[in-house]
Amino acid sequence: MKYLIGLLFTIFAFDGVADTSAKIEKILMYEQGNLVYVYPEGGVDNPPSCHGANGDYLSFRMSRPMAKEYLSLLMMAFVTQKEVVFKTERKCVDQSVSETIRYLTVIR
Repeated sequence: MKYLIGLLFTIFAFDGVADTSAKIEKILMYEQGNLVYVYPEGGVDNPPSCHGANGDYLSFRMSRPMAKEYLSLLMMAFVTQKEVVFKTERKCVDQSVSETIRYLTVIR
């Protein structure tokens, strides 16, 4: 019973996290902002209000602790055309007009 309660808590605790599941259309690296932009095929699902009209992408800063691992995994997914599930912060943390990637999973 306590496992069931724990499972339900986990499901509802992550309810506010946005998901975008897609193959990657392109990856753009912007040196001046120390940012990586990831363009999912079909765009970003349920973007927050801060998500700008200058492009339908997700982003993260290269100064993050696992940024090199993120980039490596994203490039592998792009080259092999694997689908990626992006979990986001539901806000624009690393850049003011782009939803920030929280973590990601490569599938299929």
